[in-house]
Amino acid sequence: MEKTKLPTGESLYRKHLPNGLTCFVLPKPGFLRTYAVLSTHYGSLDSKFRLPDGSTWDVPAGIAHFLEHKLFEEEDGNAFQRFAAWGASVNAFTSYTQTSYLFSTTDEWKDCLLQLIDFVNNPHLTEENVEKEKGIIVQELQMYADHPSHRIHSQLLETMYHAHPVRLDIGGTVDSVQSITVDDLLRCYDTFYQPANMALAVVGDVHPGETLQLIQAHYPPWNRSEGSFERLYPREPREVAADWVEQELPISQPRYLLGFKHEPLWQGDDLIRQQIMMSIGVRLIAGRSSASYGELYEANLITDSFGASFNVHPGYAYTVIGSETPDPQALHDALFGIICRFKDNPVSEADVERLKRQLYGAYLASFESFEYTANRLIAHHFNQTPYHHYLPLLKGVTADDVQSALLTQLDWERATVSIVRPVQDND
Repeated sequence: MEKTKLPTGESLYRKHLPNGLTCFVLPKPGFLRTYAVLSTHYGSLDSKFRLPDGSTWDVPAGIAHFLEHKLFEEEDGNAFQRFAAWGASVNAFTSYTQTSYLFSTTDEWKDCLLQLIDFVNNPHLTEENVEKEKGIIVQELQMYADHPSHRIHSQLLETMYHAHPVRLDIGGTVDSVQSITVDDLLRCYDTFYQPANMALAVVGDVHPGETLQLIQAHYPPWNRSEGSFERLYPREPREVAADWVEQELPISQPRYLLGFKHEPLWQGDDLIRQQIMMSIGVRLIAGRSSASYGELYEANLITDSFGASFNVHPGYAYTVIGSETPDPQALHDALFGIICRFKDNPVSEADVERLKRQLYGAYLASFESFEYTANRLIAHHFNQTPYHHYLPLLKGVTADDVQSALLTQLDWERATVSIVRPVQDND
């Protein structure tokens, strides 16, 4: 059992079980609530893979999300009923790179933990319940397709990427969901739900040794396929698929997103450092305290929805900047000028130091959230990024580093714009 001292003074315990499962336990003495999350390093991007026997499989998009739905179902009911009996809340989510099952409770946390382990390791998949689920998921996809924020972001990624599966909705498409079979689901489950590809985190007033012993004693033996597998991704061209796309939806005001496509070149410490530099950089553009925010707001080109983010993973990376706006073209022109100014005007050292202090405080405060802490521990584990290096790396970032990152990454030759406008009345 490894023990790591966190910046908050708390101790994090980590153990790699003989079956391959990695476990994290973060004791929070005196707190009533316990949170746990069991995750597999398997998300919507993993639709093509090679098995140890050399066979290659290309399965329909959306299977990771489909499995997330189905694992709650049991032969004699569903897992929600059992957790409700203990007064616990249980849920799950699927991202591009992982699927996570979680609970939060103030009572009977051990029973909840064992139930979490049990239902994730016992899929109940039949032709009948799979067909029934297709209709539910298709309705979910159609509902999100009508949501302006979801639609404009999806449209941006579809325009930014040619072939990489990050361009597809995490839930897949209506056609891909309809084509999913029980065999597809079981093949993906057998490949990606083996303990060596999973991690479990528990945060609460728990004893680390007893918690890890409980997990090891009750985690069922894996009797399905084992061995290393290879994730396969299509070759993605450097340039964007298109530089401008527009769509109409029944909304009251246009929405604008500007995206920059990046090469996913970073691993380990380099990935964390790049994330820090770009997090500071986008705050210099879209942060409430930035000069550009005030400039755009005074010009009535943005609303309180204005924001930016740098999204990075070992397999993809992109930056997004956007807002609701009465004039998308004028906002685009203004952002072009703001970003180009970084070429001629040095980034302020005082601004960077101020934002570094902001990130430092936010990092420490984030440990107060059981959910954020547990999910972050697992995400860093899957990405092989040492989370405990964050503060030393943050300390070393300079204004020159931030300016260099902005000039390198905000490349207009790799930019794309997504706009959603109100439906025009042609009558």
